[in-house]
Amino acid sequence: MAIVYTSRIRIEKHAGPHRTAYIAGFDEPLHFGIHGRIKDFYQNKYGREMTGPEYPATLDHIIAGVAG
Repeated sequence: MAIVYTSRIRIEKHAGPHRTAYIAGFDEPLHFGIHGRIKDFYQNKYGREMTGPEYPATLDHIIAGVAG
């Protein structure tokens, strides 16, 4: 027997690196963005200030997901 699962996710892009993920079956969305040293890296790389609120980066979510 094969087990199959399909993630149903809608991503909404905002200004700058901010994105919101809406995952089917969950009431609260997840916010993605950049922060801290990651934000500093991209500001230096592109030579412009990254404004807006700081959110966990995609990398933070991946690490948290496999850390257990």
